[in-house]
Amino acid sequence: MSEPRNWQAEIDRWTERFREIEDPPPAFAAALVEGWSAAGRAALAREAADHAAEQRALVDQYAAAGMDLVRLDCKQGACGVCAKYCGKAYSRGGETPGLPPPPPLPICPSCRHTLSLLTPFYLQSLGLSLEDLVDDAQPFVD
Repeated sequence: MSEPRNWQAEIDRWTERFREIEDPPPAFAAALVEGWSAAGRAALAREAADHAAEQRALVDQYAAAGMDLVRLDCKQGACGVCAKYCGKAYSRGGETPGLPPPPPLPICPSCRHTLSLLTPFYLQSLGLSLEDLVDDAQPFVD
């Protein structure tokens, strides 16, 4: 298991990063104008930690079931950093050649995206093949 993320440090890092992004999430947009309140930082850190734990538990269930293919599903309003990963396929356990591992969730402390299972039936229903997923792959770069 990886080390727990330091959400306070990540909030600082992402605040600086979002200064250069055209469409930061609302919490960061407000903080860039007004500064962070202690309560706002604490709430964001708590929500990010809770979301990370939920996603870890979900991915652990996929692993226990032997499922490898996942897709990053984004909520409406993905920030300018997260948006390029939305809808992309990933190999949870490295068992699918050509697909990168999924990004850590949440990618940024504000967005609440999820990793969803990709089954052969679902791919077929969309008219997609594994090669299509590999061709469209978007490795996560922090």
